[in-house]
Amino acid sequence: AAMDEISTAVFKATTDDLFEPKEKHVVAVARWSCEPELQEQVASALAKRVSTCGARPVTTAKTLFLLHRVATTGEPEAVLGPSVAELRSLVERRSLPAAELAYAPYIVGLCEWDDCNLFRRPDAPACWRGMPLPAVLEGLRPLQALAEQALELALDASEVTTPAVAALRLAVAEDAFAMFLCETAGAAVLQDGLLAAPLALVNLRPGGLLEALRASNRHAEDALMLQEALGSWRGGSGPLADLPHLDSVLKEGLPWSGSRARVALATTASASAAA
Repeated sequence: AAMDEISTAVFKATTDDLFEPKEKHVVAVARWSCEPELQEQVASALAKRVSTCGARPVTTAKTLFLLHRVATTGEPEAVLGPSVAELRSLVERRSLPAAELAYAPYIVGLCEWDDCNLFRRPDAPACWRGMPLPAVLEGLRPLQALAEQALELALDASEVTTPAVAALRLAVAEDAFAMFLCETAGAAVLQDGLLAAPLALVNLRPGGLLEALRASNRHAEDALMLQEALGSWRGGSGPLADLPHLDSVLKEGLPWSGSRARVALATTASASAAA
């Protein structure tokens, strides 16, 4: 792909129209971010789009959605640095429309997280297997902080007025579920090792074992609320109800579903760590 093709795809993925982001262009940009010979061009095209999106709410929401997709399915470390720096500057200056400004700090944090393109993988909850408790705690801290933000954004009761923001909210809701599954598996390892853990680690503030378990329990309640909310999205009206991807999330992406392999995998990971 030449630079013109990449710039065109970024533009078409973020056009200021009344539709959700165009999937084929979003997928193409994320795919090109994984190709070393194209990464410089992708980084440049994304950063340019971020720098010019702030005055238009729909374009801003679609740009955040595109950054999110590159972060979760592409090679974010190679291409997102300039975009994240520009986005952080827009946030600090509050130069984004109000609805989109609520999502931008989360997108910045997600893009800067070392595991942003790993946590959605089906085997991600097994990552804690065999890890010592201090390492589990260290890994849970950024995960739980982002899960807190994702759950809050996805549960926001404010009205969604455009397909672009609806697509962004659903993407964040999927993040919240995937993070919750990973967090639950890590918390299970902590729970299994609770009585054998050093007291200083158990009661450490901030960032101790008990704090991590309390956060996990709180997020479980929020994740259950979110699962119930998604059902109401489909039964409602407006942009959220019209999202084509919502059906697949309701069918395959919910934490509490007997057919979900990832829930079983999370339990297996905990049992293996305890053994």
